[in-house]
Amino acid sequence: MRRVVVTGLGMVNSLGLNKSDSFKSIVDGKCGVKRITSFDVSDFPVQIAAEITDFDPNTVMNPKEVKKADRFIQLALKASKEAMEDSGLINNEGKCAEDIADRFGVSSAAGIGGLGNIEKNSVTCFERGPRRINPFFIPSALVNMLGGFTSIEFGIKGPNLASVTACAAGTHAIIEAAKTIMLNGADKMLVIGSESAICPVGIGGFAAMKALSDRNDEPQKASRPFDKERNGFVMGEGSGALVLEEYESAKARGAKIYAEIVGFGESGDANHITTPAPEGEGAARAMKAALNMANIKIDYINAHGTSTFYNDLFETMAIKKVFGSDIPPISSTKGQIGHCLGAAGALEAVISIMAMQSDTLPPTINQEVKDPECDLDYIPNIARNSKINAIMSNSFGFGGTNGVVIFKKV
Repeated sequence: MRRVVVTGLGMVNSLGLNKSDSFKSIVDGKCGVKRITSFDVSDFPVQIAAEITDFDPNTVMNPKEVKKADRFIQLALKASKEAMEDSGLINNEGKCAEDIADRFGVSSAAGIGGLGNIEKNSVTCFERGPRRINPFFIPSALVNMLGGFTSIEFGIKGPNLASVTACAAGTHAIIEAAKTIMLNGADKMLVIGSESAICPVGIGGFAAMKALSDRNDEPQKASRPFDKERNGFVMGEGSGALVLEEYESAKARGAKIYAEIVGFGESGDANHITTPAPEGEGAARAMKAALNMANIKIDYINAHGTSTFYNDLFETMAIKKVFGSDIPPISSTKGQIGHCLGAAGALEAVISIMAMQSDTLPPTINQEVKDPECDLDYIPNIARNSKINAIMSNSFGFGGTNGVVIFKKV
């Protein structure tokens, strides 16, 4: 089986428009959650989110093309451009070389896709009639258009895949890309997880499920994974991108190698459409599969850690079940950047790899009231310096879909 390494990273979220600024703010325990400004929330029970307020899509697309792409695609272009430049695989024109294009693919992910555009065009259809629907509506909203737009942007002509597995989508996209390279379907893969669902129907829909925190008066304290006072997740938006490459080709070209993918696991709960399997049984099976493949000691776990009661409790129970008495430090970075849904796994993989590179464990912020049922070392509030050789990143989604990936230093 061919070895797969990471040679490029990029991300954008509510704390930064690039990976360096974002990671520093995450490690410093800053929080990107604030009152929503993109639409009037006065009548909404939830009025907060980890919204990106300083992103200009004209910086990544021709202004005439912006209307053809939903915001989740625009954010993906921003993150993927950073990752591609970081990898050294594109030329001065921003394209990959023709001699590698056929063996260079894309694995993209989103949980919902162009929800904002779906909402706007539905309203237009009912209020003004079907003839007033934007002709770019459908191609702007499809999840696989992440791969469509980025493959066109960079001249990538290999496999073009898309994962739509709720909050596990970003991690599944990494796994699918790794499998493709391992099985010789491509030599290089751009992985992109992106989401932008902070719109009236997105916030209203999750609020109707009672899934979101309504701590509107204290937005910076609202997302509090594993804390006893948590009362729901906070929606975020953003994009994470990774360039994966076959190890020997990366080494031969002198690429900067961030990490190697050494294990992954996937499972299904077959239990409930929104609630995890009791005691995290499905999550535990995914973690076990990844550990069996990697056969390595884990030094840090980036938890799914949504700040919801059942996720935090059952993930804690699953980690105990899998690791026994030898449990590594754990943190959830959703307190800083919110829950970015289908982008979460890609963003958290980038964060975890950067943590490993810098030997810095990011904190779980807003750990103020200890939950006796979530009693592990969740790196409360303050980052920690620690030697990290291998990390695990967990993602669990609605429908009982689970993905776990393990990276190690090379």
